[in-house]
Amino acid sequence: MSAHEETACLFQAIFEQASVGICYSDFDGVFIRANPRFCELTGYVAEELEGRSFAEITHPDDVSIDARLGDELIAGTRGPYTLEKRYVRKNGEIIWVRLTVALSRLPDGRPHQLVGMVEDINQMLLTEQALRASEARLREAQRTARIASYEIDHRDESRNWSDELFSILEVEAAVQQPTFDLFEQRVHPQDRALIQKTSAEAFANRLPYDLTHRLVMPDGRTKYVEVRGNTTFADDGTPLRSFGTVQDVTSRKQSEIALRQAKESAESANRAKMDFLANMSHELRTPLNAILGYAQLLETEHAGPLELKQREYLRDIMTGGRHLLELIQDILELAKIDAGRIGLKIEPIDALAVITDALPLIETMATARAVTLHVARPALPLPQMLADRVRLRQIFLNLLSNAIKYNKIGGRIDVTCTEIRPGYLRLSVRDTGIGIRPDRQSELFVPFSRLGAETLAIEGTGIGLSLTKKLTELMAGKIGFQSVPGEGSTFWIDLPIAGAVAAIEPAAARDYPEVAPARGRVKREQRHILYVEDNPAHVRLMERALAQIPHVSLTTVHTAELALVAMRAVVPDLILMDLGDPDPARQESQRRLVAVAEQRRIAVLDLGAAQPGDRMAGGGDAIDLPQLLAEIERRVGGTR
Repeated sequence: MSAHEETACLFQAIFEQASVGICYSDFDGVFIRANPRFCELTGYVAEELEGRSFAEITHPDDVSIDARLGDELIAGTRGPYTLEKRYVRKNGEIIWVRLTVALSRLPDGRPHQLVGMVEDINQMLLTEQALRASEARLREAQRTARIASYEIDHRDESRNWSDELFSILEVEAAVQQPTFDLFEQRVHPQDRALIQKTSAEAFANRLPYDLTHRLVMPDGRTKYVEVRGNTTFADDGTPLRSFGTVQDVTSRKQSEIALRQAKESAESANRAKMDFLANMSHELRTPLNAILGYAQLLETEHAGPLELKQREYLRDIMTGGRHLLELIQDILELAKIDAGRIGLKIEPIDALAVITDALPLIETMATARAVTLHVARPALPLPQMLADRVRLRQIFLNLLSNAIKYNKIGGRIDVTCTEIRPGYLRLSVRDTGIGIRPDRQSELFVPFSRLGAETLAIEGTGIGLSLTKKLTELMAGKIGFQSVPGEGSTFWIDLPIAGAVAAIEPAAARDYPEVAPARGRVKREQRHILYVEDNPAHVRLMERALAQIPHVSLTTVHTAELALVAMRAVVPDLILMDLGDPDPARQESQRRLVAVAEQRRIAVLDLGAAQPGDRMAGGGDAIDLPQLLAEIERRVGGTR
C-alpha cells in the first residue's frame, strides 16, 4: 500500500470514528459528505444530507450570520470562524452546536470545499442558561431582601462582591472595583474600632463574624447593615478566604429605634402621670381628711351637744367625703397597676381566715341594709391559696360591698371557698340583689362604667370591679360572674393553690365582743407625742382630738428635719406622720427620721399607711378619728 493510500485510510478512520461531527459542503452550502457523528447530531442519515443545503437544517434566526461568515471565508477576507448556532433536527428538536468552519484547498492552493467541525454544546448551554437564571433569581432575592454576598481572598486581599453590595453602598458597579477602602470609607467613624475589635476576635478564635454597624452615605444618611461571615484557615492558622453576607437592616433598625423611643416616651408619660396622680391624691386627701376629721370630732359632741338637723348635715358631709376619698384612692390604684408600679407579696395564705378577718369591716354596711352574711363551712380542710394577703382582702371587700349595695333590703349574701379543679381555689360571693341586664354585662369591668346604677342613688365609683379584675390577674388568677336580672349575681375569683394543706375551721357566724363603756379613767403616766405635719388644719384637728386624752401632750413640727432637732430636747413616746409624701426630698428626710426612731425604739404611726380595706386615717381611705385615737391610746397607754 502506497503512502497516499495509507493516509487516505487513516483519514477515513478519523472521519468515521471522530467524536465530533464533520461535514463537507460546496461553496453554496450544499452538503457533500457527513460523518456518523454529524448524522447523529442532526438526526439525518448521510444519504438524506447529501445534496441538502445547510440552511435547511439551520434555525432560521442563525442562517444569515452563518452564510455571511462563509462568504467572507470563501472571499478570503477572513480566516476560519467559530459560531454557536442551532440546528433543527429531523424530528423538529432544536440542538445547540459550536461550528468551526475552515476552507480546504487543492494542491495548487485554489479553494476547494468548506469543512465544518460540529461540537454538541446543547447540554452545556442548557446548564449555563439554568445557571444564569439561578444567578438572576439570586440577584433578585438579594435585591428584594437587601442581602449582598462577599468573598475575600486573604492571600492578595482581593474582593468579590455581588451587585447588591454596590447597591447598598450606593456606588456604580461598572466604575468601581470591590476594595477594602471602598467599604471602609462608608463605615461610620464611631463604629470602626468596634468592627476591628470584632473582626480580630473572630480571627483569633476562628469563630464566625456577626456584627451590626452603621454606614454613612454620600448625602449624610445613615444606613444599618448586619454583616455575617466565616473564614477558612491554613494548617498554620493563616487566614485563606472569608465569605459571608451583608444585609441592609435600616428599616428594621429604624423601627426598633422608633419603638424604643415610643416606649421611653410612654414610660416618661406614665411617670409624669403617676407623679401627677400621687401629688393630686396627696393634695386632695389632705383637706378631705381634715374635713372628715372635724366632722367626726363634732360627732363626738366633745364641743357640745348637736341638734338632729346638725347630725344629718354631719352624716351627709362624712358620706360625701368618704365617697370622694374612695374615688381618689381607686383611681390612684388603677394608675399604679397600669404603670406596673404595684408591689405584691405572693405567699401561701388561709383564704377563709382572710374572709373572716375582713367581715367586721363590712358588718356595719350590711346591718344598715338588713343583709345577712353567711360563710359556708367546707366539709374538708382546704389547701392554702397563693396570693397577696392585703390585695386578697381588698378584692373580697370590694365584691362584698357590691353585693350589699346592689342587694335588696333584707337580702342574703353567701360566701364560699372551694377547690374547683386541681391547682385552684375559688372564692365566690353570691347575692340576692337586682342582677345585671345581659346587654350591659360586657361593660362590667370597664372603668367608670356603673351599668345604669347612677340612676338608682347607689354610691359607687365604677372602678372597683375593674381594679378587682386587674389585681386578680396580677396574682395569676381569673375573675368571673353569673347574673340573672331580678334574682341576683354571683362573682368569683380563682387563684392558684399552694403546695401545703392547712386545716381551716371557719365559723358559720362570728361573735364580736362589745367594748364595755369605761366606768372611770385610770390615772396614767404622762405620754409625749411628736406630730410631723405642715398643714395647719390637720394640726388643729390633731390638737383638739388629742385633748380628749388627758395623759398625752403634743408637740408639732413642720418637717422631719425639725423633728430630729426636737427629739434632742424631748424624747417622744410616739411619732405621728404621713409617710406618703410624694416629694423625693421630703421622703429622704422621713427615712432618716424613721431610722433614728428605730434605733431609739420609738414607735412611728404612719397616718398614710392604711391598707386597702382598713379604715385608718390617710392612705386614701376614709379617716376614722375614733379608731385613730384608740390606736394612739393603745400605743402609748402602757408604762414605758
